[in-house]
Amino acid sequence: MENLIEKSAEQIKDRIEFWFLKYFNKTKTDFNGSEIFTLFELLNAELRAELKKRLNLYPNEIPVLVLKISKSEFIINTTKKFVQINSDSTEIIDYAEFEWHNGYKSFVVDKEKKTITKHDGHFAEFGLRKTNGEIIYWKIPTGVPGFGFWNVTKKCELIGRKFITTE
Repeated sequence: MENLIEKSAEQIKDRIEFWFLKYFNKTKTDFNGSEIFTLFELLNAELRAELKKRLNLYPNEIPVLVLKISKSEFIINTTKKFVQINSDSTEIIDYAEFEWHNGYKSFVVDKEKKTITKHDGHFAEFGLRKTNGEIIYWKIPTGVPGFGFWNVTKKCELIGRKFITTE
């Protein structure tokens, strides 16, 4: 059995932010909250408060990253889970049950226009595989924001597998 390392929510938040900033090769001051994939704390106060109401946060759980899908759809990475929020539902995948990304369902977004997932400004189904083998598909942006989400959050399985946070 692997050694479990106890980490606080703040330590996990710092680790996720480190991965995020390293992927984009930027500092926190290079972001202002208007980006499609950004730091939760940089969102305007009203949106942060609205989203927090829907996150079902555990004690000491911190929202860290947000991927904006539309004005009413978001995927939020907290220190414990992925939360997909839309206008009428919320879906949660705890990091402890997250195995890996399956990636985009198709790399072609529009055959006629020859649009692929590397192009910005489109959306495609993206698979998150749970440890029980189930694959959950969420619509995420293509291009830089989607690949940023893919690369940064693939490490969340490490959090679920190795770190236990104190409640």
